[in-house]
Amino acid sequence: MVGLFALLAISGRLEAPQLILLAAVMGLALPIGVLLGFLAARRIWSKCIPAGFYRKKPTYWWFIPIILLSVFGFRVVGLFPLLFVSAATLGELGVLAAIAPGMALFERRTGCHLFLVGDPSFWTRWVEYRVEPRGPTTGR
Repeated sequence: MVGLFALLAISGRLEAPQLILLAAVMGLALPIGVLLGFLAARRIWSKCIPAGFYRKKPTYWWFIPIILLSVFGFRVVGLFPLLFVSAATLGELGVLAAIAPGMALFERRTGCHLFLVGDPSFWTRWVEYRVEPRGPTTGR
């Protein structure tokens, strides 16, 4: 939402179709982000539930698209109108910003806390997810 206000402040004057497009992008991006966060937390929770933790090796393959986009992304941006590029960027930021509230919604619904514990080294050898119940537990 901060990006939307910054975009409106920078642009000075937006016409009605542009405002409708930006409102539609944000209206679609936020529920998708909440849903993705909820489903990601559910997946982590389902893997952790038998033992209370889940450990896996980290994946580093996602560095490749980030490096390629940062090096060659400026050339692709010039092929599309600025309105579409800004709407896509705002949509991506909206999805990414809404993932954390989706995870918090899942934690609240299940009554547990999800924790991420990483190896303290720079190149981690493993990533551990933990699930702990919220509130006092009984000895049953």
